[in-house]
Parts: sequence; structure tokens; C-alpha cells
Amino acid sequence: MNLALWLLPTPGGLALAALAVIVGAPLFSDGLRALRLRRQLAGLRPGALEPSSSRLAQVCGRVALESPLFAPISGVPCAGFALEAHAVGLPLTRVVDERRAFRLVADGVSAHVPEDKGAWDLGMTGECEITANESLSSGLTALLERSPEALWWRRSGGTLHLIERALRSDAECHVVGRVRRPRAQYVGAQLEQEMLRTGTDGDIAFVATPVVAAAPDLWIDEGDPSDFMLVSDRAPDLRRFAVPLYRVAGVLIGPALGLAGMLYLASAADYLRSVGRF
Repeated sequence: MNLALWLLPTPGGLALAALAVIVGAPLFSDGLRALRLRRQLAGLRPGALEPSSSRLAQVCGRVALESPLFAPISGVPCAGFALEAHAVGLPLTRVVDERRAFRLVADGVSAHVPEDKGAWDLGMTGECEITANESLSSGLTALLERSPEALWWRRSGGTLHLIERALRSDAECHVVGRVRRPRAQYVGAQLEQEMLRTGTDGDIAFVATPVVAAAPDLWIDEGDPSDFMLVSDRAPDLRRFAVPLYRVAGVLIGPALGLAGMLYLASAADYLRSVGRF
């Protein structure tokens, strides 16, 4: 069958065909990645803290700090926190978070967990309400200044309901990711002293928090090509993080789009050749 008899090329059709060829490859790549991640999450079970090659693993241990950090409301040492600011009487919520790299320790084995990878799913560790006239610590004020909307609501006379979700030091922690050997010698953080304001009473506290200085045995990061990592202070329900089926559909839609685009372009080339323009 001569496709040129059925598909007469137009400028718009040529543009769409070229776009289909360009978009098809990324759709297929994303769909394949989503399919692999969906399969790995479905078969994931808690295991020991040991190298897992390129596959995802679910491990559990205790949190050991690599650098000092304190939660803004409870004041407990932590590896990271998320501060939710809810405007009372207004459908407005803003989240300010801060993370630090930490160690996951289990059965004498330690693994470095980076602060800039994956999602953190944490339970509530503190809450309070602050009114417009209430004085705040400098640390809490600095955090709220990172959310202009929440700060505007308070300056307008509104009340903020703050919820803290922190990954506390020595707490049980579950991590889903790729466990591997460190690529290079890791230099741990040194013991520091920080002047911190804890809670909302404005008191200043000098706290020295012991941190881990020895090199870690393992490293946990996103499992390429799955690109997924999760840190949680409780056993995670991985069904909440299931990959939607529409992303998996890219495995079929991507090649179909690319093939359709190439067929159209081939048909256009045949047509132009038949009329002597190519």
C-alpha cells in the first residue's frame, strides 16, 4: 500500500509528526522506569542493612546524627524536620523544611543517608498556636520568614497553627532506596556547638550534640534507574507511593507515537518524491 495516496502531507501534519517522534522516546523511557519501579515496590520486603546492587531495598535502623540540628517546636535533636504553618480561619497551609544527612545504624552497620534525595514521610512531633502579638524565638521567626504568606497572615492579626514533623535522633527509621558501598572515603562531620532558640519562649540554649565522625560502611541513595527513595519514621505503606498506571502506559504509547510520526514523515517523503519536489 502506498501511504502517499492516503496521507497527503501538510505543514501542520509534518510538525505534529516530528513532535510525535521527539516525544515518543522520553515517554517510553519514563514508562519503562515507572514499570520497573512498580514491580520493585510490589515485591519489596524489609531486609538487612547490606548492599543491594541496583535494586531497591527496604531497611530499618536507628538515626545517628552527622551534624547538629534541633526541631523548632519540641527542641529535640533531629536529622531534619518539616514545619507546617496553617492559617487559622483561612484555607492556607505552607511548609518549611530543613534536612541534614544522617546515619542509619543497625546491627553494628552504618549507612549514610543524604539529605537531598527522595521524600521524607514523618509523623507529628509537636504543635502549637501563635497569635499576632506573641513573641517568637529568632529561629522560629527565621523559619516563618521563608513563608511570606504565613508571615503576612500573622502580621494581619491572624493566628497560625504550627505542626512539627521531625526525624528525631536515635528514633527508629525506615529507608527505601539503593544500598551500596561508598565510592570514596567519607569524611564525617565534627562535633560542633550551636546557639539555638528552642520552642517559642525565646530562651537561648547552648547545646553540644554528639555526631558521628567515622566513615560509613554503606551509602543509601535513589536506585537508578528507579529514581525512588523514601525516609520514614515508621514502617511505610508503600501502596501510598505506587506508580500510577498512566505513567506505565508510556511503554506502549511512546513507541506508538514514534512509529506513527515516522510513518507520516516517510509518507510525506514518498509524496514529495512522486510529484518531483524531493
